[in-house]
Amino acid sequence: MEPYYYRENIRKTLEEDSAEIAAGFIDIIKGNLRVQLKLVNYFKGLPISYPATPVEMAGCVLELDVHPQQAVALEQTGSTFIKCSYFDRPMLADVKDADVRRMMASLFNFRFVEILAEQRVSLRLKLEPPCDAQIVGAGGPVDGKVLDISLGGVSIRTSGPSNLRESDEVALKLMVPNLLQSGGTSLEVRSTVVAVGSEEEGEVCRFSIELDPHVEGVISRFIFQRQVDLIRELKEQS
Repeated sequence: MEPYYYRENIRKTLEEDSAEIAAGFIDIIKGNLRVQLKLVNYFKGLPISYPATPVEMAGCVLELDVHPQQAVALEQTGSTFIKCSYFDRPMLADVKDADVRRMMASLFNFRFVEILAEQRVSLRLKLEPPCDAQIVGAGGPVDGKVLDISLGGVSIRTSGPSNLRESDEVALKLMVPNLLQSGGTSLEVRSTVVAVGSEEEGEVCRFSIELDPHVEGVISRFIFQRQVDLIRELKEQS
């Protein structure tokens, strides 16, 4: 799970928290307790959340019955959030195995977290493939690729060092795809740098953006079309 989706919420230590979570699931299974449990995945940015049923706690691995579309998301994302009424806060776990046909999953490496993605006002979806972008700031233009976009912001992987800092104000030139037709729409938006970080494939800059009616319409259309495509993809794989 990408780190900007959550923040760790350690109660004691990671080891003690993990042991507490495992003991809780053992109580649930052995006591046949009726709890509300949901898994939450962000499948290319689209939240996927269905109820799941704990079946067995084997050592540090939890076996669950899951919805087939959740199994697809688990298989592709490699981790999941768990929201369970037995615990007072959400958890994050890694996926050991996910079987779409058998509708089962195995989870391990549990820790308490705060789900930051739930605090977002608007849905942020990944682009496949990333589209062209250019950042125009005081230091000159920097080319990049749009990784994800929402009505509130955008993430861009730059082709080289951006020399940007948090709170810098820049102009962004974006090519937003039209998923119903070939090509896309060119936009120029005013933005503010929210964060700059390094990832394996290069520097990633995150921006908040200013909307006008035209920009809002173009991005809204893309978000709607992208949601439809992702839901179709999940159904086809499950």
